[in-house]
Amino acid sequence: MNDQTKRQAMPRREFLGSAAKTMGAAALSGIAASSGAAAPVSAARREAGLPADNADGTAIFCRPDHESGIPLGGIGAGSIEIRPDGYFHDWLIFNNGGWAGGQPDHERGGGPGMPPSAFSFLLRTRQGGAEPQVRRLGVRPDQNELYSRSWVQSVEAIRYDGRFPAATLTYVDGTLPVEVTGVFFSPFTPHDARASGTPGFHAVFRVKNRSRKRVEVSLLGTLRNPLAWGAADRKLHNAVREDGGTTFLTMRTDADSPRKATLGSIGLSVTGGKSSWIAGEFEDYLSNGGWLSTRQGSTVPSFLTDFREQGRLPRLSGAETPQSLLKMNNQQIAGLQLDEKKALAERLCAYASFAAARRRVERVMGDALATPESLTTFLQECAAALNAWSGEDRARQDWGAGALCSTLTLAAGEEREIRFTLGWHFPHHFSETDAEMGHQYEAWFDDAEAVNRFLVRQYDAQRSQSLGFANAMFDTTLGTAMAMAWSAQLSTLVKCTWWTRDGRFAVWEGLGCCGFHTTDITYQGSFGILALFPELQKGQMKMGAEFQRADGRVHHFFTPDLFHVDNGFDRVDMNPQFVMLVCRDFLWTGDKQYLAAMWPHVQRAMASTALLDGDGDGLPDRDTRRNTYDQWNFSGTPAYIASLWLGALRAGVRIATEIGDDATARKWDDGLQRGMASFHKTLWNGEYYSLQVASDHRDECCMSDQLSGEWFTHLMGVGPGMPDKRVVAALTAIVRRNFTPEQGLVNASFPDARPAYFATYQNAQATANWTGIEYAVASMLIDYGLVAEGRRIVESVHQRYLRAGRIWNHTECGDHYYRAMSSWAVLLAATGFKVDASVGMLTIAPPRRQAEIRAPWVSSTAWGAMVQKPRRLDVSLHSGELALERLRVSLTGSGIRVRVNGKPVAATVAVQDGLTTLRFAAPIRLRSGDTIVVTA
Repeated sequence: MNDQTKRQAMPRREFLGSAAKTMGAAALSGIAASSGAAAPVSAARREAGLPADNADGTAIFCRPDHESGIPLGGIGAGSIEIRPDGYFHDWLIFNNGGWAGGQPDHERGGGPGMPPSAFSFLLRTRQGGAEPQVRRLGVRPDQNELYSRSWVQSVEAIRYDGRFPAATLTYVDGTLPVEVTGVFFSPFTPHDARASGTPGFHAVFRVKNRSRKRVEVSLLGTLRNPLAWGAADRKLHNAVREDGGTTFLTMRTDADSPRKATLGSIGLSVTGGKSSWIAGEFEDYLSNGGWLSTRQGSTVPSFLTDFREQGRLPRLSGAETPQSLLKMNNQQIAGLQLDEKKALAERLCAYASFAAARRRVERVMGDALATPESLTTFLQECAAALNAWSGEDRARQDWGAGALCSTLTLAAGEEREIRFTLGWHFPHHFSETDAEMGHQYEAWFDDAEAVNRFLVRQYDAQRSQSLGFANAMFDTTLGTAMAMAWSAQLSTLVKCTWWTRDGRFAVWEGLGCCGFHTTDITYQGSFGILALFPELQKGQMKMGAEFQRADGRVHHFFTPDLFHVDNGFDRVDMNPQFVMLVCRDFLWTGDKQYLAAMWPHVQRAMASTALLDGDGDGLPDRDTRRNTYDQWNFSGTPAYIASLWLGALRAGVRIATEIGDDATARKWDDGLQRGMASFHKTLWNGEYYSLQVASDHRDECCMSDQLSGEWFTHLMGVGPGMPDKRVVAALTAIVRRNFTPEQGLVNASFPDARPAYFATYQNAQATANWTGIEYAVASMLIDYGLVAEGRRIVESVHQRYLRAGRIWNHTECGDHYYRAMSSWAVLLAATGFKVDASVGMLTIAPPRRQAEIRAPWVSSTAWGAMVQKPRRLDVSLHSGELALERLRVSLTGSGIRVRVNGKPVAATVAVQDGLTTLRFAAPIRLRSGDTIVVTA
């Protein structure tokens, strides 16, 4: 393998995160932001790819601030984003924000204030008697306190490599004696929805001593307490437990607030090194510190002072707020008896801030608890702090934060791992109707400590599965843009899903926008869900079928919860999309019980759409106005709607045949043949299919989505379809008219030489970029052999969102838009991956014109990798099981041979439509580690 091949084989999407907010030309290279620092060039900076500043230290390279990152959390369990600045954003774990989609009246008023600093990490290093170095493992300028904590500095820069469900952050700082890398990942495990629904994640730091001397290393994580937010009395209590090399800090509440969304628990644990902790503290103290004026002088108390000096935390477990311990003024304190003062002082010293105050007094006066005078001074200083940190104006929100620390010593060249785990448990998930939906994770965990213990106990397996999958998604010769397409949009599965207490699952159309399991969006966005978690996809389909109207119209979306739908039954594209979805889900799973349950719904949906054909030509021509392009009304016979109908007929024939209803299969096949003839005759204009044809007009707008039904059915292997030559001609016209690298692929364009109609010309949705449609068209181009054209569209999307700093957040009607998950279709098309589990057949037939292709594959039961060369196909299975009776490949020739794990396997060979079908003499069952090789 030459160097160029190696670079193609292991693409990397890396960002250098920093405080920089503006954009520079180097963003084109895929580096999103630079350090914004004017530091001398060091080996570490060069290695990280940081640009060299000018010799006078004035040149600062600024690139986009990335306002999206890898969401950490579980399916339906909420998420927190780790972004390239090294901090945690968008805390959607408290039944709050767009993820919750609104709250009942008694829950309104906002969730807990969880800024990026609410959960953060600090590093301390020291060599011998040298001055300690303290670094924030992040690069946000708003975290720096340069007045009294100037020695707590941010690292120079962060190299960010985001591969869902993991993010690897390399902290670049040439002044430190150690190298630090953090890997943050959720237990996202293909084909294991239960593990993938865990409300928590891991933060794993690897620290290497790159110096020639021993180094003391301390790594510390702080966590703000969000429980019972807004309650008059939060009744917080924190607990620390040590067990088997792991220290667990769990925050709980006994509050019984009418606002229940933040009632629950949250926990942090640390594994590795020697642990220390602060179980509960005031936020002012467990931060940079706030100005405090007392009779003993002005100070800025902060745990950072002791952390810098000692490299550890005091291991103090003050479990409940000390607010009620010292409600006295200075005169009252002075009037206490000596024994009373001592008892009160001992209770206060269970808290880190007051223990630190005691040490301050002792350094001036000696033993703070030895004399009445020193005791009085100590208690008065504590009272001043309590008054400042827990005054009535703070509504008792400021106590309860905690911290865990791990300390170790590294010999020269040695490296060690320190692991933090965050888990949560907030069961009170409400809909706007005031119904408590809850979360599926309640069936598995009693509280956050149970979540943490599960994550710690299963760490090795989770790391292997999650990181193995993350890296496999990028092990491809197709380039970074393609890998990012099918990988990045999987983040929507964590960001935008509900999985409720009763087992109902659905995806937000946009985060907090529109509704759930929108039929016309599921049509494009559910390919990856079906592959990775087929039971969840089938579940939301069956849930939707429950709301099919008596006249056969299927639902639009669920709102405001998973028990109600909107009144969007007038959208005429949804019925045929529903039928194609049912067919695809069956083909991928072979689930005949599912097909039987959905059959009556398929029949009603087909009968309803058939009524739209008013002239008997086999195509819809009336009431075709409303569709997924909901600000762009159609009329007459639109190519988009007619194409979907033909796709539904094609899928319906396959479904009816499987059910054994031959009469219905023949009826729908007759309709398909009549409709296809009419489609070409009525809509083809010599270059592409016209937008629509009605009795009084013909609209020659060139719509990118004009062959949507053909896209879907060809991608899932249901045929025969339209003639390839005609489809390729239309696709070529779409690219020519609707795509440029600068604008991407727009939904439509209008030829200037042809009549325009106001409903279409410069329509806001027609001229828009919907990445879900861009990916769909790109995959169709690749599926029909126009590989270069499809990849150019994918690259255009990638560069556009890279420049915008929104790689993991595509927008349409709302953020993190579900339709963009059609990017998974790009992977299917690029590998020619089609499944028909009902007959045990798998197709892996990448489009021709490629000398070699390596890429991942995922079926509904297993995943792995494939490599195809001109005369050889290698398929390896990394996880799961795959049952095969037939394998269809693009290799041809009389000398085809098959080997499984190196041993020959007997198979009959048949060639049709340029593909070779290998039918095995006996079924093959592949398991993790197995390989199948086909040679020609």
